[in-house]
Amino acid sequence: MSTQPASPGGPYAVIDVGAHSVRLQVSQLRPDGSIELLDSAERPVPLGEDVFRRGAISIRNMRLVSGILRDFSRLMTETRVQRVRAFATSAVREAENRDFFLDNVAHESHIRLEVLSAAEEIRLVFLAIEEALGGRFDFKQRNAVICLVGTGATQLCFTENGLLTHAETARLGTIRVVEQLAEPVSPARLRQFIDPFIGAVVSGVARISDPGRPRLFLALGSAVRALVSLNHIPEDANAAVLSRRRFRQTFETVAGVPPAQLAVRFHLSDTIAQSLEPCCNMLDHVFDITETDRMIIPLISTRDAVVRDLVRIEQGAPDAFEPHIRSATRHLAQKFSADMAHAETVAAFALRLFDVLGSLHGLSARDRLLLEVAAILHDVGLFISNRTHHKHSFYLVRSSELPGISPEEQELVAVVVRYHRRAMPAARHPEYMAFPLQDRLRIARLAAILRVADALDRRHQQRFPRIEVELHGEDELILAVHGSLDLTLENWGLRRKADLFEQVFGRRVNLVTKR
Repeated sequence: MSTQPASPGGPYAVIDVGAHSVRLQVSQLRPDGSIELLDSAERPVPLGEDVFRRGAISIRNMRLVSGILRDFSRLMTETRVQRVRAFATSAVREAENRDFFLDNVAHESHIRLEVLSAAEEIRLVFLAIEEALGGRFDFKQRNAVICLVGTGATQLCFTENGLLTHAETARLGTIRVVEQLAEPVSPARLRQFIDPFIGAVVSGVARISDPGRPRLFLALGSAVRALVSLNHIPEDANAAVLSRRRFRQTFETVAGVPPAQLAVRFHLSDTIAQSLEPCCNMLDHVFDITETDRMIIPLISTRDAVVRDLVRIEQGAPDAFEPHIRSATRHLAQKFSADMAHAETVAAFALRLFDVLGSLHGLSARDRLLLEVAAILHDVGLFISNRTHHKHSFYLVRSSELPGISPEEQELVAVVVRYHRRAMPAARHPEYMAFPLQDRLRIARLAAILRVADALDRRHQQRFPRIEVELHGEDELILAVHGSLDLTLENWGLRRKADLFEQVFGRRVNLVTKR
């Protein structure tokens, strides 16, 4: 089943293949903009047990997922679903036989699963949080930490004044640790095992991001939402608030109690019952890095976030996450002690060149954003060494977490950064040749622009507050700066770096002064 054009309002279907279940949610957009749940279904599938213990998905569970998706397909036909987004999260993302699993499921069920990257999941959930909070809790005026607790992985995001500064995905899920032990252990022994591990992960991520101690603490996930029902908290406009005192009381209530007893006592599913104590353990450690005595729980799931994104795309609304991509990019550059004045100057020059050269490069607005990201990060490799720092930059960019940038885009940005100096793209470079031809051309065009922009601030002194860019004739690009300036060093830099530009665009680059 492929995505089809939808009538206004849906119905929309979201299929979530998680570590321990496959879930379907069918929704309808109401005239007031709210989303109405029309139908839902959930089936247990132990993909996490396969992947977290043995690294691969079993043939048995491949067939089980395919059969579930066939059933869901029939249900979507009955509800006249117009648009579908089907995705898989941490378990499938990490499976050694992921490609075989996706191909098998598509062949058997005719539903193509998208592997939702951690960066895309953060984007979707973050935008849904903004919408759910609706300006409450001073979210855009305070530093915040957001903890998205899953069964297979946990994500921590930090914000400053409502803008994302850093995000980290830890392979630390509520059920994952239990399954990785691969043997029954008592609740007390489990706590002894996971407590120092969770504490180290949380404090390590906080230390890396270091935006100051957050004054807001937001938590999400199915086990987190279970805390709301356990405490009989009234739901107020898509969010609930749990004080640390009541949270600690709940933690003490569930700690050390076998999951089977929790399931019976509180009418919980087996997965939620198993997740409660590890979830509380994580949240308790996150509380320790904040300056707040309450936890805000937006009552949304990843599926809700995906539906909202489908609505946004259908309505043609711009991606509201781009400011967060820019913010996270700049904080990443600062983490590696980049010369931010130089980075911003190069980015401004690069975007100016990109805009003037539009008729020549034919690239998209998304490519413009990727060029900006590459320009801000092009010198982060200097944090390691000046020698071959372009290669160090390549490694740091491809190894860091950039929310809102897909893994394919991040790899492309890393290669553009790698070519901001020295060698041009070549067939002997495996990181370049790993891309299909069309993407190699994108890389060459973006790198050509970045090299020229970098050469214009060769001195790292921001000498040109303004630069005029003009296509002259059919074979020349004129860069004009105002004033009587010595351009010897800049012209030397252009002679070394404009070689790729001349090959890609067929134009000489000339830097001149203009009185």
